Amino acid sequence: MKRVVLAAMTAAVLVPCSGSAQNFVDLDRQAWGPRIRVTPFAGLVAAASRTERWTVTNGGDIASADFDVDLAAGPAAGLTVDMQVFERFAVAVSGVLVSRGRTVEHATGDGDLFEHEGSSFLFTRAAIVMRLREEVSELQVHSLTGTLFAGPAWIREMPKKDPFADPVALESLDHKGFGFGFDAEIPLPWDQLSFTAGAEDYLIWWNMAEFGRRNDLLWAAEGIQTRSFVESGPSHNLLFHAGVSLRFR
Repeated sequence: MKRVVLAAMTAAVLVPCSGSAQNFVDLDRQAWGPRIRVTPFAGLVAAASRTERWTVTNGGDIASADFDVDLAAGPAAGLTVDMQVFERFAVAVSGVLVSRGRTVEHATGDGDLFEHEGSSFLFTRAAIVMRLREEVSELQVHSLTGTLFAGPAWIREMPKKDPFADPVALESLDHKGFGFGFDAEIPLPWDQLSFTAGAEDYLIWWNMAEFGRRNDLLWAAEGIQTRSFVESGPSHNLLFHAGVSLRFR
């Protein structure tokens, strides 16, 4: 009888300790999420706008005008690869292809409107990532996590085909930018998969020098020599996205 009681007492002490040790190892391994996370996603880029100040000189003549340029919203699809570097910190690269609707230019002086077919954009960025997590209790199997990220971006603008536009205006051009945002990750029943949703902002410094150069080429085709100067501040381009992450330990 004493042997049975002693065995029961020993089991009562050792089994919880063994379970706690097992949980501790697992939590330590998963402390800041998987080593590599690959996330294909789909989303929507919001409408954006910028204000342009144009100054065109022709010999001694100077003309200037202001324009409000509205870029339509559009669908987006992309891929992000996130790799852990040290504890909560990681690095990530991302590429997003966006198809915007029509672009509308409004001349603030005389009220004229000009519409274009719009452009597709390729947003790419490299970012420093800080992973977040909620406090983990002994009763949890999974925990909700998130990330904050920021880094430089490069944007490729590809005007859509327009039979009425000059070929010069349809050439692709590059812009500089800065991307930042956050993601929330929700566990799925399978440890290798999770649902991810988030928002980010691409702050774009538009290539005004290229806009001016193209304007001069268009006038040169008419036999008129001009020098065009364009000024515009950066503009925000919000992207909302959701996808499924593939997690690699």
